[in-house]
Amino acid sequence: MAESALSRFGRQMHSSRRTVFAAAFASLIISLLLISQGNSFIDGNSPPPTIEAGRALDLVDDELPVTSANSVTFIFSHDEMVWSDDEYQQAVSSALAKLSELDIEILSISTAYDAPVDPVHLSSHVSRDGHTTAAYVRIGGTDDEISDSYDNIITAADNDVLDVLVTGSLVISTDFDTALKNDQVRAEIIGIPLSLVILLFVFGTFTAAMLPMVIALLMITLATATSFWMSDWWFFGLTQYSISMISLIGIAVSIDYSLFMISRFREELDAGAEVEDAIAKMMDTAGRAVLFSGATVAISLCSLFYFTATHMPSMAMGGFLAVLASLIYSLTVLPAMLSYIGPKIDSLKVPLPGANTKTQFWEKFSTTVMKRPISWLAPAMILLLLLGSPFLRVELNAGGIEALPPDFESRMGYEVLVDEFPAYTASTIPLVVVFDEEQPDWKIISEDIAVVCDGIRETTGVISIDHPLCYPDLFDTAIEEWPEDAQSTWYTTVSETVAMINVATEYSSGTEQAEQLIADLRVHTTTSSEEILVGGWTSYEVDIKNHLSERIPAVVAFVVIVTMILIWLQVHSIIVPIKAVLMNVLSVSASFGLVVLVFQDGLLAETLNFTPQPLDLIVPPLVFGIAFGLSMDYEVLMLSRIHEAWVETGDNTKAVAKGLQASGSLITGAAAIMIAVFSGFIFADVLIIKSMGLALAAAVFIDATIVRAIVVPSAMRLMGRANWWAPSFLGKSEE
Repeated sequence: MAESALSRFGRQMHSSRRTVFAAAFASLIISLLLISQGNSFIDGNSPPPTIEAGRALDLVDDELPVTSANSVTFIFSHDEMVWSDDEYQQAVSSALAKLSELDIEILSISTAYDAPVDPVHLSSHVSRDGHTTAAYVRIGGTDDEISDSYDNIITAADNDVLDVLVTGSLVISTDFDTALKNDQVRAEIIGIPLSLVILLFVFGTFTAAMLPMVIALLMITLATATSFWMSDWWFFGLTQYSISMISLIGIAVSIDYSLFMISRFREELDAGAEVEDAIAKMMDTAGRAVLFSGATVAISLCSLFYFTATHMPSMAMGGFLAVLASLIYSLTVLPAMLSYIGPKIDSLKVPLPGANTKTQFWEKFSTTVMKRPISWLAPAMILLLLLGSPFLRVELNAGGIEALPPDFESRMGYEVLVDEFPAYTASTIPLVVVFDEEQPDWKIISEDIAVVCDGIRETTGVISIDHPLCYPDLFDTAIEEWPEDAQSTWYTTVSETVAMINVATEYSSGTEQAEQLIADLRVHTTTSSEEILVGGWTSYEVDIKNHLSERIPAVVAFVVIVTMILIWLQVHSIIVPIKAVLMNVLSVSASFGLVVLVFQDGLLAETLNFTPQPLDLIVPPLVFGIAFGLSMDYEVLMLSRIHEAWVETGDNTKAVAKGLQASGSLITGAAAIMIAVFSGFIFADVLIIKSMGLALAAAVFIDATIVRAIVVPSAMRLMGRANWWAPSFLGKSEE
């Protein structure tokens, strides 16, 4: 019988191992050089530029640097003194004066003392009880300049008289980026050592256990370097979240793929095969399963590219690069290393009790299940449905600063502003007017915009809209003759290409009233001959909800159909792919239910250091895209061994038992590795990463236990030979 393409490829890796090692070393050096050059990641905590709110934000950032400057808010407080006391005022003035000593550009500093008799001004600067006051500082300069001075900026106001909290856009954004980096390191510190311990138990030798670690290291460097390189040009824009996804997904899949392939290599050596033949057989069997498995995961991740109104494409790209790098190194470098090591793969035995122990557990257990399939299947299905039921009452929002832990200073300061400052509870919705002409006729434009302003003032929920463009009569005189406040507004909110008009509203961001107001505002803005973008967080939330509701059905259908096709290509059966997808849906939905119980209902909130809240809007589709692929990962690998046994025996029951026995211990070890890696992210600071870690760990655990141990064998027993049926024109499974 002619060898398969993968077998021949394995032999090529054996004969060309020196070339493979040279290429791997070159890729490592190039990757490290690319990483050293840094990246151009966009802010993953702001609306993406692909939607209206994100485009509005980008235009303001580009065209109105004074308005869009980084802001830092210093919150001063004292238990006894109030803001108007001389000592209190002197302490604030002295603290803020330190900012002038720093090598940064201070655009403005706004304090209560600028207008101490203006009640409107004081409402945004002084708390209700007078013991707390806020100073708003706007900072200019490049990102590098601000980054170099960041630590000095946030500590500049420290003093011995007043307590100080620091928040603001600059601080919140920095906290998110820092937290994401720390989350990645923390997860790797937890996940990688646990993975090594599990590998030592599975293989029983240091030699075999270290090879997957090498593949994981190569994967991380290549995927990270590629993401850094793509951050300069990829049209979706990449965020720091893409790096988190490399660690979250890449470490788990790279180790798992290596685990399956090394195990099959050792199996062939134990059967008496020569090294080259063992590699060829490994590539034809485990390599084929890994290739299909990787394709399944990659396709699930690629489906997330369709959610263009979110940052999911960035996350998906990180995961996709990780899977791609894992496949490349697992199918090239790993066979080359095994070619060199050969029988020495069993050297350096591990003195651990139970390591590499061979048992007949999975064959015996699956046989027991298949003797009474309905008695096992019914309670398992009921349990899965019960686990998934909390997801029926899920609540969703666009997230925000609440994604940070409650003990982060930036969040604590923000909550003080919301709770204690009368004017801070009011929301402001920015309208960004985009001018078509290079030199606008301000009089004509203002007459057009004034109509829009008049309509907005009459809209329910609007407190005020006040901007020079709303008053055409102003343009009958020179700007220098305008009232001082109108001049200030004009110079800070208008450029030759855009203008920003703020709408003050009584509704808090994220409420149903605020969302309705966005819809009402867009009705008025469409009446203008100028393009007017409705920005702000609520606008983003409205757009993303509509976007997800429109596209989720297509994404789910795509993932399900393509996955079924891939499984059919592997086993040439109609029933098995359908059943595999249904089982996978149950395991993923069960993980969703657990996520709702934990993060929405607050189970383990104190232990995991988060505030119970609605799930982030992107969590369900993101977890589905990842978990579906990863859960199917084991399904594909298990079905490949069952299919091999079916071809050999032609007996469905024996094939299931034999296939589960052949793959059971490996899948258990692989699942344990994934759970170890994902569990590291459960202790992350950023809530979206924390919830994804739990969801993925739960999905893998449920799939590797309830689904694989009970649902799969019982369902396949009930279907019998029908499992392997396919119409003749599609091609049948070998019998």
